[in-house]
Amino acid sequence: MKKVAIFIFAAILLSMSYNAGAGNVVVLIYHRIGNPKYPTTNVSVKRFREQMKYLKVHHYNVIALKELIYDLKHHHHLRKKGVVITIDDGFKSVYNNAFPILKKYRYPFSVFLPTKSIQHHYPAYMNLKQIREMMQYGADFESHSYAHAHMAYMKKKMSIQSYKLWIRNDLKKSILFFKKTFGYRPVALAFPYGDYNKILIETAKILGFECLLTQDMGSVDENTPLWLIPREPILGTYFSTMKHFKEVLNIKNLDIRKRYPEIGILNGKHRIIGAKIANINKYKRNTFMIYTTICGWRKASINKDIVYIYDDNCLNRKKVRIGIKAREKNTNRKAMNMWMVINR
Repeated sequence: MKKVAIFIFAAILLSMSYNAGAGNVVVLIYHRIGNPKYPTTNVSVKRFREQMKYLKVHHYNVIALKELIYDLKHHHHLRKKGVVITIDDGFKSVYNNAFPILKKYRYPFSVFLPTKSIQHHYPAYMNLKQIREMMQYGADFESHSYAHAHMAYMKKKMSIQSYKLWIRNDLKKSILFFKKTFGYRPVALAFPYGDYNKILIETAKILGFECLLTQDMGSVDENTPLWLIPREPILGTYFSTMKHFKEVLNIKNLDIRKRYPEIGILNGKHRIIGAKIANINKYKRNTFMIYTTICGWRKASINKDIVYIYDDNCLNRKKVRIGIKAREKNTNRKAMNMWMVINR
């Protein structure tokens, strides 16, 4: 009985240390590893190995995507110094170059497959034998749609109903491939090209996807919705450097209560760009900046808990990403939140 009591007490202490305070998880996204033919989406094998070693040496908690989903669904505190590794597209370089390194460190990871490419045996992609070998190791495979189309954009003269049907048919094909080929249905969807709108989000949720992932920069905390999980791209000349890698691991989520404009397809002119910030007093007021794809970073004005800039034609493009950043008072860590809007 004494041993049982000691075990229970130890378990309670461990639980208390795990749940003490809010955690923060950075979701990384890779595409190609060791394929310099595509420099904008590639990370060298040497750099990838260096980054995986850095996570181990500096005691980051590399967790599975499904653990993150579970914790967010059940409103648990997230792991401190948490990291999730995701890889989009399922190119052969994932099996040849990334997989041996991930196995060495025993890291969980998720690969998002555009299932048409796998089903039709496109030569640049992994084959089913390689995928099944990775599954035996414990790799998680999820959906990246069927055809990897620009699903966030409604074609000209397409009705809302036709648009919804097109999205639904594509995602259903992907789900069916997983069920027939691997015996399960995917729980997560990574938006092709990282682009999304409210119709795409709602359609994916109706089809049963529990987690939707973007390519917006930022991190995840307990306030991040499962249908808008940001991921930090690690690729190309600058975004794969160790300097950038270390910076993104230190980013906190900036909790937003309302966005101006909201995500999705724009309707009409928007006078301001910004957001209503939760707990705004935890941030240094003079550090608030607002980003748009067109206008870059600008100093934000503040009215109570709303930070904003005036439009100045900063939304006049087919696709615009909007971001807000600031520094925490207590830690001086950068906090960020991004989203995207689309002009039809």
